[in-house]
Amino acid sequence: MLFSKSFLTFVSRLLIAGIIVLGGFYFGSVFYLTDPPEEIEKVSIENFAEKISSLPLNNIVLHIQNDNKVLPSETIKNWLESYVRDYSGKEDLRLSSEKIDEYLTYLALSINTQPINAKFVLIDGKAQEFVPSEYGLNLDINISKKLVIDAIINGKKEVNLPVELIEPAITLSRVNELGITTLIGRGESNFSGSSQARIHNIKVGAAKYNGIIIKPGEGFSFNSTLGEVSEQKGFESELVIKSGKLVREAGGGLCQVSTTLFRSAIMAGLSILERKPHSFPVRYYDPQGFDATIYPGVVDLRFKNDTSNHILIQSRVENTKLIFDIYGPDDGRKVALDGPFQYEQKANGSMKAYFVRKITFADGSVKEEKFDSTYGAPAPLERNPLE
Repeated sequence: MLFSKSFLTFVSRLLIAGIIVLGGFYFGSVFYLTDPPEEIEKVSIENFAEKISSLPLNNIVLHIQNDNKVLPSETIKNWLESYVRDYSGKEDLRLSSEKIDEYLTYLALSINTQPINAKFVLIDGKAQEFVPSEYGLNLDINISKKLVIDAIINGKKEVNLPVELIEPAITLSRVNELGITTLIGRGESNFSGSSQARIHNIKVGAAKYNGIIIKPGEGFSFNSTLGEVSEQKGFESELVIKSGKLVREAGGGLCQVSTTLFRSAIMAGLSILERKPHSFPVRYYDPQGFDATIYPGVVDLRFKNDTSNHILIQSRVENTKLIFDIYGPDDGRKVALDGPFQYEQKANGSMKAYFVRKITFADGSVKEEKFDSTYGAPAPLERNPLE
Protein backbone atom coordinates (compact mmCIF):
# COMPACT_ATOMS: atom_id res chain seq x y z
CA MET A 1 0.00 0.00 0.00
CA LEU A 2 1.36 3.43 -0.91
CA PHE A 3 1.01 6.53 1.31
CA SER A 4 1.37 10.10 0.28
CA LYS A 5 4.30 12.17 1.48
CA SER A 6 2.01 14.51 3.48
CA PHE A 7 0.48 11.54 5.32
CA LEU A 8 3.91 10.18 6.33
CA THR A 9 4.94 13.60 7.62
CA PHE A 10 1.79 13.76 9.74
CA VAL A 11 2.45 10.32 11.26
CA SER A 12 6.07 11.22 12.07
CA ARG A 13 5.05 14.34 13.92
CA LEU A 14 2.41 12.41 15.82
CA LEU A 15 4.98 9.79 16.96
CA ILE A 16 7.44 12.47 18.15
CA ALA A 17 4.72 14.15 20.15
CA GLY A 18 3.81 10.80 21.71
CA ILE A 19 7.40 10.11 22.75
CA ILE A 20 7.63 13.49 24.44
CA VAL A 21 4.38 12.88 26.30
CA LEU A 22 5.38 9.34 27.33
CA GLY A 23 8.90 10.45 28.26
CA GLY A 24 7.56 12.48 31.12
CA PHE A 25 8.49 15.87 32.42
CA TYR A 26 11.83 17.64 32.31
CA PHE A 27 13.12 19.52 35.34
CA GLY A 28 16.51 21.18 35.12
CA SER A 29 18.93 18.47 34.03
CA VAL A 30 16.90 15.44 35.22
CA PHE A 31 14.28 13.47 33.33
CA TYR A 32 11.60 11.98 35.56
CA LEU A 33 10.19 8.93 33.83
CA THR A 34 7.20 8.76 36.14
CA ASP A 35 5.05 11.39 37.78
CA PRO A 36 6.67 14.75 38.52
CA PRO A 37 8.20 14.87 42.01
CA GLU A 38 6.70 16.62 44.94
CA GLU A 39 8.20 19.95 45.87
CA ILE A 40 11.76 19.38 47.17
CA GLU A 41 12.14 20.31 50.84
CA LYS A 42 14.51 23.18 51.41
CA VAL A 43 17.43 22.43 53.76
CA SER A 44 18.95 25.28 55.68
CA ILE A 45 22.75 25.38 55.54
CA GLU A 46 24.30 25.88 58.98
CA ASN A 47 26.78 28.66 59.36
CA PHE A 48 30.04 26.89 60.18
CA ALA A 49 31.68 30.02 61.58
CA GLU A 50 28.96 30.32 64.22
CA LYS A 51 29.28 26.63 65.14
CA ILE A 52 33.08 26.78 65.42
CA SER A 53 32.96 29.91 67.55
CA SER A 54 30.70 28.08 70.03
CA LEU A 55 33.08 25.11 70.34
CA PRO A 56 35.89 25.09 72.95
CA LEU A 57 38.37 23.51 70.46
CA ASN A 58 40.15 21.46 73.10
CA ASN A 59 43.04 19.12 72.49
CA ILE A 60 42.01 15.83 70.87
CA VAL A 61 43.66 12.56 71.89
CA LEU A 62 44.37 10.35 68.87
CA HIS A 63 44.46 6.64 69.71
CA ILE A 64 46.73 4.88 67.21
CA GLN A 65 47.37 1.17 67.75
CA ASN A 66 48.95 0.99 71.24
CA ASP A 67 50.06 4.61 71.21
CA ASN A 68 48.39 7.94 71.94
CA LYS A 69 49.15 11.27 70.34
CA VAL A 70 47.71 14.67 71.21
CA LEU A 71 46.28 16.90 68.50
CA PRO A 72 46.75 20.39 70.04
CA SER A 73 43.94 22.92 69.90
CA GLU A 74 46.36 25.45 68.38
CA THR A 75 46.93 23.13 65.44
CA ILE A 76 43.17 22.81 64.93
CA LYS A 77 42.78 26.61 64.96
CA ASN A 78 45.47 26.87 62.28
CA TRP A 79 43.38 24.55 60.09
CA LEU A 80 40.51 27.06 59.96
CA GLU A 81 40.35 29.29 56.88
CA SER A 82 37.84 31.87 55.69
CA TYR A 83 36.14 31.73 52.30
CA VAL A 84 33.14 33.17 50.46
CA ARG A 85 30.27 30.84 49.65
CA ASP A 86 29.43 30.67 45.94
CA TYR A 87 25.65 30.45 46.27
CA SER A 88 25.14 33.09 48.96
CA GLY A 89 28.14 35.35 48.66
CA LYS A 90 28.53 35.25 52.45
CA GLU A 91 31.83 34.78 54.24
CA ASP A 92 32.21 31.65 56.35
CA LEU A 93 34.86 29.36 57.87
CA ARG A 94 35.93 25.89 56.84
CA LEU A 95 38.57 23.34 57.78
CA SER A 96 41.48 23.30 55.37
CA SER A 97 41.52 19.91 53.66
CA GLU A 98 45.13 20.42 52.56
CA LYS A 99 46.39 21.22 56.07
CA ILE A 100 44.68 18.18 57.56
CA ASP A 101 46.19 16.01 54.83
CA GLU A 102 49.64 17.44 55.56
CA TYR A 103 49.26 16.78 59.29
CA LEU A 104 48.12 13.17 58.85
CA THR A 105 50.78 12.49 56.22
CA TYR A 106 53.46 13.72 58.62
CA LEU A 107 51.90 11.72 61.46
CA ALA A 108 51.97 8.60 59.31
CA LEU A 109 55.76 8.85 59.02
CA SER A 110 56.08 7.86 62.68
CA ILE A 111 53.50 5.07 62.36
CA ASN A 112 53.91 3.41 58.99
CA THR A 113 56.40 0.55 58.96
CA GLN A 114 57.22 -2.08 56.42
CA PRO A 115 56.66 -5.72 57.38
CA ILE A 116 59.76 -7.69 58.36
CA ASN A 117 60.23 -11.06 56.73
CA ALA A 118 61.43 -13.93 58.86
CA LYS A 119 64.99 -15.18 58.41
CA PHE A 120 66.28 -18.50 59.60
CA VAL A 121 69.71 -19.82 58.62
CA LEU A 122 70.88 -23.12 60.11
CA ILE A 123 74.57 -24.06 59.78
CA ASP A 124 76.03 -27.16 61.46
CA GLY A 125 73.07 -27.39 63.82
CA LYS A 126 73.37 -23.78 64.98
CA ALA A 127 71.22 -20.83 63.94
CA GLN A 128 73.51 -18.25 62.37
CA GLU A 129 70.71 -15.83 61.65
CA PHE A 130 67.24 -15.74 63.20
CA VAL A 131 64.81 -12.88 62.65
CA PRO A 132 61.15 -13.40 63.58
CA SER A 133 58.61 -11.86 61.22
CA GLU A 134 56.78 -8.68 62.14
CA TYR A 135 53.62 -7.09 60.72
CA GLY A 136 53.89 -3.74 58.99
CA LEU A 137 51.63 -0.80 59.84
CA ASN A 138 49.87 1.70 57.61
CA LEU A 139 47.72 4.62 58.78
CA ASP A 140 44.57 5.02 56.67
CA ILE A 141 44.76 8.75 55.96
CA ASN A 142 41.41 9.09 54.15
CA ILE A 143 39.33 7.52 56.93
CA SER A 144 41.45 9.24 59.59
CA LYS A 145 40.73 12.59 57.98
CA LYS A 146 36.96 12.01 58.15
CA LEU A 147 37.19 10.89 61.78
CA VAL A 148 39.29 13.91 62.80
CA ILE A 149 36.93 16.36 61.09
CA ASP A 150 33.95 14.68 62.74
CA ALA A 151 35.66 14.92 66.13
CA ILE A 152 36.34 18.65 65.66
CA ILE A 153 32.82 19.51 64.49
CA ASN A 154 31.14 17.49 67.23
CA GLY A 155 33.47 18.54 70.03
CA LYS A 156 34.89 15.06 70.71
CA LYS A 157 37.95 14.82 72.93
CA GLU A 158 39.35 11.56 71.55
CA VAL A 159 39.22 9.49 68.40
CA ASN A 160 40.53 6.11 67.28
CA LEU A 161 42.48 6.26 64.02
CA PRO A 162 42.49 3.10 61.86
CA VAL A 163 45.81 1.37 61.23
CA GLU A 164 46.08 -1.42 58.67
CA LEU A 165 48.23 -4.46 59.50
CA ILE A 166 50.42 -5.55 56.59
CA GLU A 167 51.30 -9.23 56.69
CA PRO A 168 54.92 -10.14 55.91
CA ALA A 169 55.49 -12.23 52.82
CA ILE A 170 57.68 -14.69 54.72
CA THR A 171 56.80 -15.95 58.21
CA LEU A 172 58.67 -18.42 60.38
CA SER A 173 56.09 -21.10 59.66
CA ARG A 174 57.02 -20.87 55.98
CA VAL A 175 60.80 -21.08 56.37
CA ASN A 176 61.19 -23.18 59.50
CA GLU A 177 60.59 -26.90 59.71
CA LEU A 178 61.79 -27.16 63.33
CA GLY A 179 58.63 -25.72 64.88
CA ILE A 180 60.38 -22.58 66.19
CA THR A 181 57.67 -19.98 65.75
CA THR A 182 57.16 -18.03 68.97
CA LEU A 183 59.04 -16.13 71.68
CA ILE A 184 58.28 -18.35 74.69
CA GLY A 185 60.60 -16.88 77.34
CA ARG A 186 62.70 -13.78 78.03
CA GLY A 187 65.20 -13.10 80.81
CA GLU A 188 66.94 -9.82 81.64
CA SER A 189 69.58 -8.55 84.06
CA ASN A 190 71.51 -5.31 84.50
CA PHE A 191 75.30 -5.17 84.84
CA SER A 192 75.50 -1.40 85.35
CA GLY A 193 78.60 -0.47 87.36
CA SER A 194 80.65 -3.43 86.16
CA SER A 195 84.34 -3.06 85.32
CA GLN A 196 85.43 -3.12 81.70
CA ALA A 197 86.90 -6.61 82.19
CA ARG A 198 83.63 -7.90 83.63
CA ILE A 199 81.62 -6.34 80.78
CA HIS A 200 84.01 -7.92 78.26
CA ASN A 201 83.55 -11.36 79.84
CA ILE A 202 79.77 -10.99 79.86
CA LYS A 203 79.72 -10.20 76.15
CA VAL A 204 82.12 -13.00 75.22
CA GLY A 205 80.24 -15.49 77.37
CA ALA A 206 76.76 -14.50 76.13
CA ALA A 207 77.86 -14.84 72.50
CA LYS A 208 78.57 -18.54 73.08
CA TYR A 209 74.86 -19.19 73.61
CA ASN A 210 73.51 -17.09 70.78
CA GLY A 211 71.95 -19.40 68.19
CA ILE A 212 71.97 -22.60 70.26
CA ILE A 213 69.22 -25.02 69.17
CA ILE A 214 67.97 -27.70 71.56
CA LYS A 215 66.04 -30.68 70.27
CA PRO A 216 62.74 -31.75 71.85
CA GLY A 217 63.42 -33.91 74.90
CA GLU A 218 67.10 -32.89 74.94
CA GLY A 219 68.87 -31.59 78.06
CA PHE A 220 71.05 -28.48 78.11
CA SER A 221 74.18 -27.87 80.16
CA PHE A 222 75.53 -24.34 80.60
CA ASN A 223 79.05 -25.56 81.36
CA SER A 224 79.20 -27.91 78.38
CA THR A 225 78.54 -25.00 76.03
CA LEU A 226 80.80 -22.62 77.97
CA GLY A 227 83.87 -24.83 77.73
CA GLU A 228 87.22 -23.75 79.11
CA VAL A 229 87.41 -20.40 80.87
CA SER A 230 90.83 -18.88 80.34
CA GLU A 231 92.57 -15.89 78.83
CA GLN A 232 93.48 -18.11 75.87
CA LYS A 233 89.76 -18.52 75.21
CA GLY A 234 89.20 -14.76 75.10
CA PHE A 235 88.24 -14.08 78.73
CA GLU A 236 89.86 -11.33 80.80
CA SER A 237 91.07 -11.54 84.40
CA GLU A 238 89.06 -9.94 87.16
CA LEU A 239 89.82 -9.40 90.86
CA VAL A 240 88.15 -11.92 93.19
CA ILE A 241 88.50 -12.83 96.86
CA LYS A 242 90.09 -16.24 97.27
CA SER A 243 91.57 -17.70 100.46
CA GLY A 244 91.36 -14.29 102.09
CA LYS A 245 93.34 -12.56 99.33
CA LEU A 246 92.56 -10.54 96.21
CA VAL A 247 93.65 -12.51 93.15
CA ARG A 248 92.95 -12.29 89.45
CA GLU A 249 91.08 -15.05 87.66
CA ALA A 250 89.69 -15.19 84.14
CA GLY A 251 85.96 -15.06 83.46
CA GLY A 252 84.65 -12.76 86.18
CA GLY A 253 81.04 -11.89 85.31
CA LEU A 254 80.00 -15.16 83.65
CA CYS A 255 77.43 -15.76 86.38
CA GLN A 256 75.59 -12.78 84.91
CA VAL A 257 75.17 -14.91 81.79
CA SER A 258 74.00 -18.02 83.64
CA THR A 259 71.59 -15.99 85.79
CA THR A 260 70.00 -14.31 82.77
CA LEU A 261 69.67 -17.58 80.85
CA PHE A 262 68.11 -19.19 83.94
CA ARG A 263 65.50 -16.42 84.04
CA SER A 264 64.57 -16.95 80.39
CA ALA A 265 64.28 -20.73 80.91
CA ILE A 266 62.01 -20.13 83.90
CA MET A 267 59.74 -17.81 81.89
CA ALA A 268 59.67 -20.30 78.99
CA GLY A 269 58.27 -22.92 81.35
CA LEU A 270 61.14 -25.35 80.72
CA SER A 271 62.02 -28.09 83.23
CA ILE A 272 64.94 -26.98 85.43
CA LEU A 273 67.26 -29.93 86.15
CA GLU A 274 70.00 -28.15 88.14
CA ARG A 275 70.24 -24.68 89.62
CA LYS A 276 72.11 -23.29 92.60
CA PRO A 277 71.90 -19.74 94.00
CA HIS A 278 75.02 -17.70 94.75
CA SER A 279 76.71 -18.06 98.11
CA PHE A 280 75.82 -14.44 99.02
CA PRO A 281 73.67 -11.63 97.57
CA VAL A 282 75.14 -10.02 94.46
CA ARG A 283 73.73 -6.61 93.48
CA TYR A 284 73.92 -7.38 89.75
CA TYR A 285 71.29 -10.08 90.22
CA ASP A 286 68.50 -8.10 91.86
CA PRO A 287 65.89 -9.11 92.75
CA GLN A 288 67.62 -11.59 95.04
CA GLY A 289 66.35 -15.14 94.73
CA PHE A 290 66.23 -15.18 90.92
CA ASP A 291 69.83 -16.10 90.10
CA ALA A 292 71.91 -19.12 89.09
CA THR A 293 75.61 -19.53 89.83
CA ILE A 294 77.95 -21.76 87.80
CA TYR A 295 81.56 -22.93 88.08
CA PRO A 296 82.96 -25.41 85.56
CA GLY A 297 83.44 -28.83 87.11
CA VAL A 298 81.64 -27.83 90.31
CA VAL A 299 78.25 -26.17 89.74
CA ASP A 300 76.17 -26.21 86.55
CA LEU A 301 72.91 -24.79 85.22
CA ARG A 302 70.90 -27.46 83.43
CA PHE A 303 67.41 -27.52 81.96
CA LYS A 304 65.44 -29.66 79.51
CA ASN A 305 63.49 -28.86 76.38
CA ASP A 306 60.23 -30.53 77.32
CA THR A 307 58.28 -28.90 74.47
CA SER A 308 57.07 -30.73 71.38
CA ASN A 309 59.60 -29.07 69.02
CA HIS A 310 63.05 -27.51 68.89
CA ILE A 311 63.86 -24.37 70.86
CA LEU A 312 66.33 -21.64 69.97
CA ILE A 313 68.37 -19.50 72.40
CA GLN A 314 69.34 -15.96 71.46
CA SER A 315 71.36 -13.45 73.48
CA ARG A 316 72.01 -9.73 73.07
CA VAL A 317 73.35 -6.75 75.01
CA GLU A 318 71.44 -3.45 75.08
CA ASN A 319 73.35 -0.72 76.91
CA THR A 320 73.89 -2.24 80.37
CA LYS A 321 71.23 -4.92 79.96
CA LEU A 322 71.84 -8.55 79.10
CA ILE A 323 68.84 -10.21 77.46
CA PHE A 324 68.17 -13.85 76.62
CA ASP A 325 65.26 -14.85 74.39
CA ILE A 326 64.08 -18.41 73.94
CA TYR A 327 62.01 -19.19 70.84
CA GLY A 328 60.04 -22.38 70.36
CA PRO A 329 56.61 -23.81 69.62
CA ASP A 330 53.44 -22.20 70.90
CA ASP A 331 52.14 -25.24 72.77
CA GLY A 332 49.68 -23.28 74.88
CA ARG A 333 51.53 -23.31 78.18
CA LYS A 334 51.26 -20.18 80.31
CA VAL A 335 53.79 -19.20 82.99
CA ALA A 336 53.04 -17.08 86.06
CA LEU A 337 55.68 -16.04 88.60
CA ASP A 338 55.00 -15.20 92.24
CA GLY A 339 58.01 -13.48 93.78
CA PRO A 340 60.87 -13.57 94.38
CA PHE A 341 60.37 -12.71 98.05
CA GLN A 342 63.19 -12.06 100.56
CA TYR A 343 62.93 -13.00 104.24
CA GLU A 344 65.06 -13.59 107.33
CA GLN A 345 67.23 -10.67 106.29
CA LYS A 346 69.95 -10.00 108.86
CA ALA A 347 72.22 -7.07 109.62
CA ASN A 348 75.25 -8.86 108.14
CA GLY A 349 73.47 -9.04 104.75
CA SER A 350 72.54 -12.71 104.82
CA MET A 351 69.01 -13.63 103.79
CA LYS A 352 66.71 -16.21 102.33
CA ALA A 353 64.46 -15.90 99.29
CA TYR A 354 62.04 -17.88 97.19
CA PHE A 355 59.71 -17.67 94.22
CA VAL A 356 56.95 -19.89 92.92
CA ARG A 357 56.47 -20.72 89.26
CA LYS A 358 53.04 -21.81 88.08
CA ILE A 359 52.77 -23.46 84.65
CA THR A 360 49.34 -23.97 83.14
CA PHE A 361 49.41 -26.34 80.17
CA ALA A 362 47.10 -26.40 77.15
CA ASP A 363 45.14 -29.36 78.54
CA GLY A 364 44.35 -27.40 81.71
CA SER A 365 46.81 -29.24 83.96
CA VAL A 366 48.85 -27.11 86.36
CA LYS A 367 52.38 -27.51 87.74
CA GLU A 368 53.69 -25.41 90.65
CA GLU A 369 57.34 -25.30 91.75
CA LYS A 370 59.05 -23.44 94.56
CA PHE A 371 62.65 -22.28 94.07
CA ASP A 372 64.47 -21.58 97.36
CA SER A 373 67.66 -19.58 97.87
CA THR A 374 69.85 -19.19 100.96
CA TYR A 375 72.52 -16.48 100.96
CA GLY A 376 75.34 -16.02 103.45
CA ALA A 377 76.86 -12.70 104.47
CA PRO A 378 78.46 -10.74 101.61
CA ALA A 379 82.25 -10.65 101.05
CA PRO A 380 83.13 -14.13 102.31
CA LEU A 381 86.74 -15.25 102.53
CA GLU A 382 86.23 -17.29 99.38
CA ARG A 383 83.97 -16.50 96.47
CA ASN A 384 83.17 -17.82 93.04
CA PRO A 385 85.56 -16.03 90.66
CA LEU A 386 82.89 -16.12 87.92
CA GLU A 387 80.41 -14.01 89.90
